[in-house]
Amino acid sequence: MIAPLALGYFAGIAYLDAFLSAFSISIHEVDAPLATIVAHSYNVFIHNAFLAKLTLTGVGALGLALGFAWLRKTETIPKDTPFRAFILCVLPVVAFILFISVKASAEETARTTAHRIWHEQGAVTSPRNSFAITDNALSVRQRLRLSTCLQGAVIKHVIAIPERSYALCVIGKEGFLLTHVTASDRYLPIRNMSPCAAANWQETTFCASDR
Repeated sequence: MIAPLALGYFAGIAYLDAFLSAFSISIHEVDAPLATIVAHSYNVFIHNAFLAKLTLTGVGALGLALGFAWLRKTETIPKDTPFRAFILCVLPVVAFILFISVKASAEETARTTAHRIWHEQGAVTSPRNSFAITDNALSVRQRLRLSTCLQGAVIKHVIAIPERSYALCVIGKEGFLLTHVTASDRYLPIRNMSPCAAANWQETTFCASDR
């Protein structure tokens, strides 16, 4: 019971870390409940690449187990060699492969989801009346662009936890992150983002479309 939960927690954390980084949100500022973290691991575990690697790993481990049993039967190795010796040798390898597979699938699925929110029509939300552009130190150009975004009602939901909710306002290749604090019913200073400036985004369809 502990092992699957630990794997689910790791997969959820890896996914959230990769997903939130696309919106300039640190995983350390999002105190997500355990249930939320484990729920996000679902995106990793249904990823085709992860399922393929998991299947190959399972088949490989089964083949090694049959080979170990055959070697004992033919006395290539002593018959009294405990099976737990085989497990102790194979388990670290399997754990390492799972670790690499989960991390790779988490990053890929998280980036796909982030791209969809950035340049496709996602869940649209509306800011509460407490929001005011004048509360934030934005340049004139940023204020004009954010006002246009708000008037166009293209604010997309990113993630919500009991203490905070995050939404993204997009104009072209530029984004504004709106962070609402539930307790005080206020918005934190707006973060202006240009993801296409980052090297790991520049080759994506989202950023390459205008080049």
